[in-house]
Amino acid sequence: MPTYRVISESDPGAEHRESRGADSSPDGERLVTFIKATNLAAAVAKASAFHASEHGGRRITCVEEIAAGLFYSDDQIASALIGATLADSKLIDPDDFDDDTTPLCESQKFSDTVQLVAIALRESGLVPGLDTSVLANADDEPYVMVEIHDKARSVYVSRGAEVRRLTDDHGAVGWAGVLAVARELISFSNELH
Repeated sequence: MPTYRVISESDPGAEHRESRGADSSPDGERLVTFIKATNLAAAVAKASAFHASEHGGRRITCVEEIAAGLFYSDDQIASALIGATLADSKLIDPDDFDDDTTPLCESQKFSDTVQLVAIALRESGLVPGLDTSVLANADDEPYVMVEIHDKARSVYVSRGAEVRRLTDDHGAVGWAGVLAVARELISFSNELH
């Protein structure tokens, strides 16, 4: 059964109402609770039912489904990466990473690999809406914005990190390094949904 997040804020009264989602409560506090329901309509009904107890005297500003998260095995990830194409061109070839002896995150091609893996995950359908923007400043370590285009809500959600953090195994070499990048990008995307 899906989980829904219910958000409410203090009700300032009809004469002081601001747009929904605006921080209009005097103390700035929002109350967030989680409920399980079969669908959004049932979640709204449940939210209204416990409005008097948990959210009493407050106005409910949001009821939204929480994504369960994406979880894939290394075999599923590898199959998606190998099969991903863009403009009829294969994005990632495992043979390009076979002879590597240096950990991928320490190699010169790490930033490019992060971008390729993100595109491959998106194009394969494994992580819909995933994209990255790598900001490479000459003086600083490259910084990457991991972005999700949520078509259902028509919004982009992003989170930034140093590019070297986008692997869940800093010692991984070759194809194992590519899979480590993919696992970390999937983890980032789960946090953004």
